[in-house]
Amino acid sequence: MKPKEADKIIRKTIQIDGWFSFWDARLFAWIDEIQKSNGLVGDIFEIGVYHGKSAVFLGAMLSPTREKLGMCDVFEAQTKKVPGSATGDRQILEHNLKRYLYHRVDTHVFAKSSAELTVEEIGRNHRFIYIDGGHTVDDVLSDLKLAASSLIEEGVIVLDDAMAPVWPGIAEAIFHFLLSDKRFCAIVLGFNKMVLVRRKIAGLYTRQIDDEELRVNYKFGYPCHWKKIPFMNHPLRVVYIPGNTLRTSLTRRTKLIQYYQQHNWPKHPSLRPIVLLAKSIVRQER
Repeated sequence: MKPKEADKIIRKTIQIDGWFSFWDARLFAWIDEIQKSNGLVGDIFEIGVYHGKSAVFLGAMLSPTREKLGMCDVFEAQTKKVPGSATGDRQILEHNLKRYLYHRVDTHVFAKSSAELTVEEIGRNHRFIYIDGGHTVDDVLSDLKLAASSLIEEGVIVLDDAMAPVWPGIAEAIFHFLLSDKRFCAIVLGFNKMVLVRRKIAGLYTRQIDDEELRVNYKFGYPCHWKKIPFMNHPLRVVYIPGNTLRTSLTRRTKLIQYYQQHNWPKHPSLRPIVLLAKSIVRQER
């Protein structure tokens, strides 16, 4: 999905209650575009749907004639409510899907705990699985194992609230999963999301994620900062906005740097001082 289309959809669905930001939309759209540019076809599945804010976006990523969207949520049947967690509503979900999805897609809703789902039920043909269900270590580990068994070879798992201090069970589950299934690795962490893929195909994604021009296209240029660090024996790309940059993110300086990144100014000698100034400012804020 192209960046403008992603922004259009997230603006259109802003009234849907839920937790799915512009950053999330751009990351999902970028992954989707990488998959499509490599000819990947497969279904999409979401665990933990709530009112469908992210489900609408995932549905928009589909090729309607070849792919389908699966969703799982306990909805109102949730009996063991974890403090701080949300309860979904199937009626609201279906209303939002009908109202906001601009093309008809094949959908299947599983109204039960994801711990009860089986690979046989949901299939093994998924290119994208988004996990935002129960946040205990047992819930997340169960969801990760199900996702790993349901992906196509080049598919991705995106995990919500990864490394969030208020949900330590998610981090614990990630460590358990990556230690027990060495086929997988984490390639991106940022804005509350972690992207997992099989190690042997990681380059399919990282080659484009490391492309600075593509980062800018998907609005992950300035004021975002990137660093690559080892994590569980594989390079992890961490994207973030430093605290001091957040406080000044709407200043003229920031807008100037963003403009420079988004417009390929000619490499003319007279512009060299401006280019050097912009780069020095970026380095100072890292």
